[in-house]
Amino acid sequence: MRDAEWILTTGHGGFAMGTPLGVCRRKYHTLLNAPLTPPVDRIATVNRLDETFTLDPGTTHEVPIRLALHETRTTPDCTAAKHHFPDRFEKDATTVTWIYEDLPSLHIEKQLCIGWRSNTAAVRYRIRTDRVCRVEIRPLVSLRDFHATLEDATLKRWKIAAQDDESLTIEAEQYALHLRARALIFEHAPELVADLVYDIEASRDQPDTESLFSPGVFAADLVPGESEFSIAFALAPDTPDLDLHKHDPRRSHLGRITANFTRRHPDGAQLAPLVAAADDFLVMRRVEKSALMSVIAGYPWFADWGRDTMISLPGLMLATGRYDDARSTLETYARHVSKGMIPNRFDDYSGPPHYNTVDASLWFLHAVREYLKATDDRTGFGAPGSKHTIRAACHDIIRHYTTGTRFNIRMDPDDALITAGDDTTQLTWMDAKRDGRVFTPRHGKAVEINALWHHGLLSIAECIHTDEPDRAEEYRTLAARVAGHFRAAFADPKTGALHDCLRPDKSGRFIPTGELRPNQIFAASLEHAPLNQAGRQSVVEVVRKHLLTPVGLRTLAPGSKNYQSRFEGDMMQRDNAYHNGTVWPWLIGPYCEAVLRANDFSREARHEALDCLTTLFEHMRSGCLGQIAEVYDADPPHRQQGCTAQAWSVAEPLRIVIACLE
Repeated sequence: MRDAEWILTTGHGGFAMGTPLGVCRRKYHTLLNAPLTPPVDRIATVNRLDETFTLDPGTTHEVPIRLALHETRTTPDCTAAKHHFPDRFEKDATTVTWIYEDLPSLHIEKQLCIGWRSNTAAVRYRIRTDRVCRVEIRPLVSLRDFHATLEDATLKRWKIAAQDDESLTIEAEQYALHLRARALIFEHAPELVADLVYDIEASRDQPDTESLFSPGVFAADLVPGESEFSIAFALAPDTPDLDLHKHDPRRSHLGRITANFTRRHPDGAQLAPLVAAADDFLVMRRVEKSALMSVIAGYPWFADWGRDTMISLPGLMLATGRYDDARSTLETYARHVSKGMIPNRFDDYSGPPHYNTVDASLWFLHAVREYLKATDDRTGFGAPGSKHTIRAACHDIIRHYTTGTRFNIRMDPDDALITAGDDTTQLTWMDAKRDGRVFTPRHGKAVEINALWHHGLLSIAECIHTDEPDRAEEYRTLAARVAGHFRAAFADPKTGALHDCLRPDKSGRFIPTGELRPNQIFAASLEHAPLNQAGRQSVVEVVRKHLLTPVGLRTLAPGSKNYQSRFEGDMMQRDNAYHNGTVWPWLIGPYCEAVLRANDFSREARHEALDCLTTLFEHMRSGCLGQIAEVYDADPPHRQQGCTAQAWSVAEPLRIVIACLE
C-alpha cells in the first residue's frame, strides 16, 4: 500500500492527490490543488490535516493517538515512527476514505470529497469511542504554485486575515484560503512545520523539502458514543461547503455518463471504472466568452496539450458517447488554430498557447473525421466557406502544411511528403529536450507524420466530398502522390519494417536513421494507411517481435545504441530515457488497431487485441488507483513511471475495447 496513490478531480483542472497511508510523498500530494484560471494556474492549498486523538485526556490513563504524519529530515521514514496508519483504504470516483478500526477504544472513518468545477473540498470524520476523547486537527497549508515547494518559508509568509470559533481565512501572497468547521472549535496556535520531505520528488532529483503553515487546531471534546464533525475549505473566491458529501455533484454527473455508456454498450458494464477514469481528464476551459472543453494530458503535472487531446478524444469521448464534449473540444482547438497549427499545449500560467508541434494538427484532422463518423454533425463541422469553424480549421491546416508554416513545417514539392524542423527542434511526440539537447532527433521526414498526412488528406476529403467536391478531389489527388512516395521512401525490404525518420544530410538528401521505433505502427493502424494489407501485416510482425510488452510498446528496440532499460535518475537521465526504450501504454492502441486492420477485424484479431490489454487493466489496481500511468520501464518488471494518470493511456485501451465489442 505504500507505493500506491489516489487522485480525485474537479472537472476544471483541479485535483486532490495522496497515498492510502496518508503520507505526503510528492509536492502534488494535497487535499486540493485548485485552478485560478481553469484548467491552469493551479494552487496547492491544504496539504494535509494532522490529527491527534487523546483518550482520557488529563488522567493517568491518557493515551495519545497520532495518525500518519509526513516524513521529515529527522524522521526520514515515518512508517517506523510511532504513528498509526489506516487499516483500510477505500476509493471510489468521488471520495477517498481512510478507516482506522484497530485502535484502542477508537474507530475512525475519515472521508475526503472535493467539489465539482469548484475550488472546494471537505473532510468528514465519523468517530466511535467508549472513552472520553480529545480531538485536535491541525491543518497544514502551503498556498503556493502547485509545481513549487516552500523550502525556506517563514511564518511571515502567511497571515490569518479573519477568524472566529468555527472558521478562518489564511492569506499568502495574492491567495486566500477559507476554512470552516462543523462541531469543532478553532483554537489559534500558529506554527511552522518545517523540513517536510517528499521522497518521490527526491527520486526525481526535484526540490524535495518544504515548510508548511499551521494556523492552529480545530478541536472537540468527545463523550463515549458516536460523533461526526467536518472541516471544509475553499480557495477564494469560492466558499467552503460543509455539506459537500451530501450532494456530491460529481457523483450525479458520473451517474449520467455511466448510464449513457451502458445504454450504448449493454455488454460493457464492466468498463464503468474505465469510463470514470476517462472522465478525470475532461476539463472546462474558457475560450473568449464560451465555456468549452479540453483534456488534461496527465496528472499531476501536465496541463491540456493539443496532441494528447486529439489522440485521446476518440477514446475519452466518442467511445463513451460524449459527443457534445467532443464537439466542444474540437471547437476549443479550432478557435486557436494559428498558421495551420493547433497549440502543442496551453500555458500553465494562462500565457499565450505554445505552437511547437508538427503532429497535433494532423491528429486534429483525424479527430474531426472520427467525430463526424460517429455523429454526422454537419452543423458542428461548419458550412462551406465558413470562418472560425472546425471545417475552416481543417482547410487552414492542410493549406499551411502544403505551403509552409512555423519551424520549417512544409510539404516537399518533390515528393509531397511533410518535412519539419532542424537539429534544434523536437516537434513530434518524441519531444524530450533539455538544456538545448534534443534527445530523440527526428527532424526531416518522420514516418508517422507522413502516415498522418496521407490519412488526414483522405479523411477531410471524405468529410467534404458532398459539398466541396472539387476540393475533395484535390485532396485525394495529393494523397495519392503521398502514398506512392511514402512507400518508396520509408519501406525497408530487408527487414519488413519502415524507416522511422528520413533526416537531411549536408547535401539535402534525406537519409534513413536506421532506428527501430514504434512510430511505423501508425502507417498500419490508420484507416487510410499508405500501405496495402501485406504492408500492414509486415509492420505488425516487426513491432510485435521487437517492441511489444505487456504494458505497451517500447520506444526503441532492445540492443539499440541509445536503448535505456530504466526510466530513472535526474531529469537529464529521465529525458534521455523518455523515448529511448521506455514503454508507453498509449501505443498499445495503434498496435491493436493495426492488428485488427491487418487481419480484417477477424475474431482471432479481436481476441489478440483484447489480450494485449489485460496487464494494463490489472495495473489499475496498483500505482494510481483506478488509473493508468504515463510510462513504464523498458525492461521487466516494467515499473510504473512518469505521470501516475495519463489521458491517452486510458483513452486508447478504452477505444480498442469498444472497437472489439462492436
